[in-house]
Amino acid sequence: MSVTGQILRQACADGSYSFRVGTYLRAGKFSFPASPESLLEYGRILKNSRSVVTGFDQHERFFVKQYRKNGLMRTLKRAFLYPRSYRCLAAALRLRQLGVETPEVLLASRYCLITEILSGVRFLPECPETAIAAAALLVKLHEGGLQHGDFNLRNLYLTADGAFGVIDLDGSRLYPGAVPEKVRFLELARLVSSYLKSIPYTPDEVPKITAEFSEEYKRLTHFDFYGPKLLARITDLAARR
Repeated sequence: MSVTGQILRQACADGSYSFRVGTYLRAGKFSFPASPESLLEYGRILKNSRSVVTGFDQHERFFVKQYRKNGLMRTLKRAFLYPRSYRCLAAALRLRQLGVETPEVLLASRYCLITEILSGVRFLPECPETAIAAAALLVKLHEGGLQHGDFNLRNLYLTADGAFGVIDLDGSRLYPGAVPEKVRFLELARLVSSYLKSIPYTPDEVPKITAEFSEEYKRLTHFDFYGPKLLARITDLAARR
């Protein structure tokens, strides 16, 4: 059984969630309509793209994410894979196991994910001076077998008591052990490039900034990624808007 499957099974076994008719429901929280995506009908839409619709319900109690089916062929290709909503739930549970803040998942059906709404937090683009510390958070995820998939400042926040939190787990992947070296490299590059997008900088400052993040990552692991390949990757990502 995959790591995702193990985590979801354990969540049902310990009573944290129930699983009925393809839907994981957080125990002792809320009741939702048979078609939970209908909560968006009179809610406030935040994003409406070809792949997903997100927003708040009418009374802004929940954050709702509806995944589009995107045609028969794509549906068939994913028929034997865990839906993104299930993977998000498993990743959220792993984050909690690691002591990392993330919005609690209240419902995960095949095409819908509902979480609690964050309040009183600051996302890292609002406080980029804290970004270097996020390298240690990235290490925690990697050593805990979690690939985030889009580890950038827009998806990181600080709680009122200064703890780091993580959102947007759509691209996450769980491993039975620590994540592979290539994944570590790519996610560190994405973190640094997102930091560069949040501050004014000149090209000659990029090596120094990259070295600072790399040293913080290296301090907690044996991985030393600093070098021309990392600089090239960061420069390329930072140039994308």
